[in-house]
Amino acid sequence: MIAVFGHAVTRRRLSFLMWSIGMVLMVGLLAVAFPAFNDNSELDSTIAKLPPSVLRLLGLAPGAAFTSPAGYLESNLFANVLPVMLLVFAVGFAAWTIAGDEAAGTLELLLANPVSRWKVGIGRFAAVTVTLAGLSGVCAATLAALAVPAGLDDGLPIGHMMAATTSAGAMAFVFAAIAFAVGAGTGSRPAALAVASAIAVAGFVIEGLAEQVEPLRQVRRFSPWHWMFHADPIHHGLTLGSWLPAVATAVVLAAAGTIAFVRRDLR
Repeated sequence: MIAVFGHAVTRRRLSFLMWSIGMVLMVGLLAVAFPAFNDNSELDSTIAKLPPSVLRLLGLAPGAAFTSPAGYLESNLFANVLPVMLLVFAVGFAAWTIAGDEAAGTLELLLANPVSRWKVGIGRFAAVTVTLAGLSGVCAATLAALAVPAGLDDGLPIGHMMAATTSAGAMAFVFAAIAFAVGAGTGSRPAALAVASAIAVAGFVIEGLAEQVEPLRQVRRFSPWHWMFHADPIHHGLTLGSWLPAVATAVVLAAAGTIAFVRRDLR
């Protein structure tokens, strides 16, 4: 299983490197831009007039200051850009692990070796898990390095930034598991990408609309987006609610996908 894991990581190392460079540049750009927004009362007044649903999607509570370090990072990074980047990376990798390799005809070569499908499924999903954690770590390390020079640590503990990064990674982990499960169970990479992407987009939209549509407030309770927003790690730090429901759900989905992969025939 370790060999399967290492092989998968090696094959995706260039992609991981490119994503890591992009992550550093993106976080660096946001950090450098913060002084231009810091304590801008006019901008805070403008943002405060937005509808509650828009504020929710920006990660801002009513009355929260957009130009404070917490508000700036939440609305420009943790509520949208970072989760989407992690989600796209993880879903793409997860959809490839079984279904993509199967469509390319290279999975059969791997299975021709003395390795069980159980080990292939677990090893490949472990590779997704580790690389997603690594990309989240790149974001966390970049924030930690730039927080003090950019003034982002003013009233905002660096530990809370790390907690918000962890929560975003956990949210993306769920959708990666969905893509893995669908791909492993069907052998179709397009289906894996479509299902995971559709659920992710629907969850994000529901999270915003639920502030104004009462029936959706019950539906959103099952959404990884809501778990992340509701835990509010940028203000409360790392709590069980900010990562445990997402990780537990992802593990169950990955296990279901591996079982389906073991039981079906290759396409």
